[in-house]
Amino acid sequence: MAIIAALLGVVAVAASITVPAYVFPAAAQMPARADVIYVIGPPTAGRIALAEQLRSDGVADDILISVPTDGEQSAAKLAACQEPYVSCVHPEPFTTAGEMSAMNERYDASTRAIVITFTPHVSRTRFIAGRCADAQVTVAAVPTSLDLGQWIYQFAYQTGGFAKALIVGCP
Repeated sequence: MAIIAALLGVVAVAASITVPAYVFPAAAQMPARADVIYVIGPPTAGRIALAEQLRSDGVADDILISVPTDGEQSAAKLAACQEPYVSCVHPEPFTTAGEMSAMNERYDASTRAIVITFTPHVSRTRFIAGRCADAQVTVAAVPTSLDLGQWIYQFAYQTGGFAKALIVGCP
């Protein structure tokens, strides 16, 4: 029984830390104007639609999209990458820290960037951007609908990603 109680205690502590971070991250106040809207991978339809909506609303003129080198989401096959106001890049490494490094290659500390991801990734993106991005970053999330299994996976994946960010740092 003591082992079960200890295990439940560990689960309760982990949940009290991760649920707010992954399920209910603090909402950032969107700037009225930014220099770039950056869709980090994967470049899903929802993320691109939010970037296009923000651009249409006059928040920024330029969109940067992180894409894989091949496949349906590559620059060659992604319709958004063909727009004149969109730049598509493949960061090396193809990680959140690598994406911040790719942004640093194009923009400096005076840049205001809106980075678009999905809800479970918001807190980790903010953490990595705070450590690795030169630009002033606001992180926005597309609405996220995941089933229980996908949430469990995201809890494990994002926690591992936080650990990696602490150990590996910025490229």
